Amino acid sequence: MSGYPIDDDDDEMDNYSSSDYDFASASNFRPKNSSSDKLENNFEDDDSENFGKLLTIMMPTDNINRLQYESEFKDVSFNTIINRIIKNHLDWYSNASLAKMSCIPKSIVTKAIDQLTEQQLSEFAQTVVNDLQLLSLLLRGEFSFVSFLDTLNIWLRITQTPYRSDETGGHEYTIVIRHDMGYKYTFLLKEVFRLVMKERFHKSFHHNMTENLILVRSAR
Repeated sequence: MSGYPIDDDDDEMDNYSSSDYDFASASNFRPKNSSSDKLENNFEDDDSENFGKLLTIMMPTDNINRLQYESEFKDVSFNTIINRIIKNHLDWYSNASLAKMSCIPKSIVTKAIDQLTEQQLSEFAQTVVNDLQLLSLLLRGEFSFVSFLDTLNIWLRITQTPYRSDETGGHEYTIVIRHDMGYKYTFLLKEVFRLVMKERFHKSFHHNMTENLILVRSAR
């Protein structure tokens, strides 16, 4: 996938490699030769909209027309579009400003990170962890291993970053992230995971990385 070597802190991850995954699209981001129920599709529609209370709201006609167009274009129900907007607001945007989160184009982030050495990235990773802790406290009221994983999944969903997460028997957690932002960004993600899992919560930490992908495995 790139000229960069595979890096692994603790052991060889013989059961996982980038060639084991099909990355043709976000909706097709799954292990090869495996059933779709092994790793849930994080981009599928949420059927939870079928359970709830009926609510009537007034909305400008132009907004309705734009949402209906998006619904038809993405081939999802109008109700699903509305519920996604509400869920994203409650899970992220309502507290993002309090956590000093802002949207920056990937190209700018990539260019900035590429200027840093690995030592500087390791130091910067601690700042990222501090920001994640604040965000986790705002979103979930605590900073635990579980709330970290929850916040991470929300962030990946909001940024529409292709990923797969899997929990094996509730004891082992595995996540694969494809970011397409280069080796330095992969290294930064690896350092963030290491600081949180190994240093902060004293969990086992194993990883496999390429230029645009990282796989992390840890005890739950």
